Amino acid sequence: MPLILRLPTILVWAAFAAIGCGSTQVRNIDEYDPGSTPQAQFVKGASLCEKQAETDEKNMGGTLDPTHGTYNRMFDACMRASGWTRKPPK
Repeated sequence: MPLILRLPTILVWAAFAAIGCGSTQVRNIDEYDPGSTPQAQFVKGASLCEKQAETDEKNMGGTLDPTHGTYNRMFDACMRASGWTRKPPK
């Protein structure tokens, strides 16, 4: 069977794999290391990042994305811009 005839089947399986591998978890403050930042300042900064990520997700139509990719990217970018890094996975 020529590859061109198998291409739709390959693409469908690739899409299922990509969707199945995506996390549906929203990132949160517990995944970041505050370093030497006082806890109150860290919580306040993370709250601002949450609001920014929620706004971005709504504006980009990401509420339909079950992986919360838009939210997670914006939250991560905001937290990193604030000087905080993600904790290594356990």
